[in-house]
Formats: sequence, structure tokens, C-alpha cells
Amino acid sequence: MAGRKGAIGPKTIRKRDADRTRHAILTAARREFAQHGYLGARIEKIVKASDCNIRLLYHHFGNKRKLYLTILEDAYQHIRAEEAKLAFDPARPLEGLLELLDFTFDYFQKNPNFEGLLRAENMMRGKFVKQSTRVPEQGFPLVGKIQSLIDAGQRAGVLRDDLDAADLYVTITALSRFHLANAFSLSALLGTDLTRAEWRQKRLERSRQLFRAYLTDRTHEGVPPGSRP
Repeated sequence: MAGRKGAIGPKTIRKRDADRTRHAILTAARREFAQHGYLGARIEKIVKASDCNIRLLYHHFGNKRKLYLTILEDAYQHIRAEEAKLAFDPARPLEGLLELLDFTFDYFQKNPNFEGLLRAENMMRGKFVKQSTRVPEQGFPLVGKIQSLIDAGQRAGVLRDDLDAADLYVTITALSRFHLANAFSLSALLGTDLTRAEWRQKRLERSRQLFRAYLTDRTHEGVPPGSRP
């Protein structure tokens, strides 16, 4: 009955339908853009996979460019939100940085669409990510957290004295992504299946060893910058 407490009205039903449609479009578009990039992705395939019509897609997102940018920004927002859940202990900075490596390594492995989006965006020289204000804003807290761990580790004499937060994150992502982005070509070249769970677990262990050794290397201290190798 209309007006009855707890009853679901037409506006609520329409809102739920719109939310479901939007979610279905985003899910299909994320997969299509990750697999084929911006230029190779087809709106017709997204419409078919999301079981909607092209009019609804354009109603929700305007055009292909806006849909892609939404997908890209949402992908970055998701990883930043998951990173924000990490509770680093300031008294254990080295362990905090290793925990960030563990998280990033695991995240890329479990979210191949994100890896695909990054690969596609870099093939376009960051054309769309440069247009976003959300992506760099979302990165500021992460850089701040890394810098806080660096500062704490250097005060405690645990970490080397020349660490840079941005450089460290590039190192973390390189250790976490390279074997995924090049898994099939390297598997063929080396005769080793880089997609096996066992291989990837060993890769994480080796990456942790490398990263720990780099973070704690103090052999360069006291050596004039111009004479360092």
C-alpha cells in the first residue's frame, strides 16, 4: 500500500535498477578496457556483456572517454582504499615497508584488470590519467605514509640514509608487476612457467630479500657522493 511504513516506492525501485545497471556497465567496461585498451575496447561489447542498451550506457556515463576515465579513477581509488587499511607500526618501519610490498605484490596478482588498465594507459603515455585530478590526490596519503616510515627508520638507524618515498614505491611496484606483465613471454624465453603459484610465492620471497637488503644497506654511508659507483 502506498505510504505504508517500510513499503518500497517506485522511486526506490528505479534507483536500485539504475544502480544495478551502472554496476553492470562498470564491471563489463573494466574487463573490456583492461583486455583491449581504450582504442581497442568496443562499446557494443560492453553493452552486450552488461545486458543493457547503448542508450542507458550513454545516459549514465556520457561517452566512451568519460566511461574509461571513470573506470581508471575507480581502479586507482580501490587500491588506495585497500592500502589505507594497512596499519603500520611506527616502531617497526622496516616491517611496515615490507608489509606494503607484500600487499602490493598480492594486489596486482589478484586484480589482473588493474594491471591491464595500467598497461593500456601507459601505452597511451598516460593520456587519460594526466586528465584526472582524483588520481594524484589519492596518491598523496600513500607517499606521506612511506615517508613517515622512512623517517622513523632513519631515526632508529634501521634504514639507509638516502631513501626517497617516490623511488621506493616505484621499486615496490616494479617487484610486484614485472613478472605479471611479462609472464608469458618470459615463460617461453626461460622455459619456466611464471604463472605457477609456487613460482610466484618464491618470487615474493626473493623480492622481500632484495628489498630488505636494499633498505638496510649502510655500506655507502660516509662515501663521498662523487665516488659512489
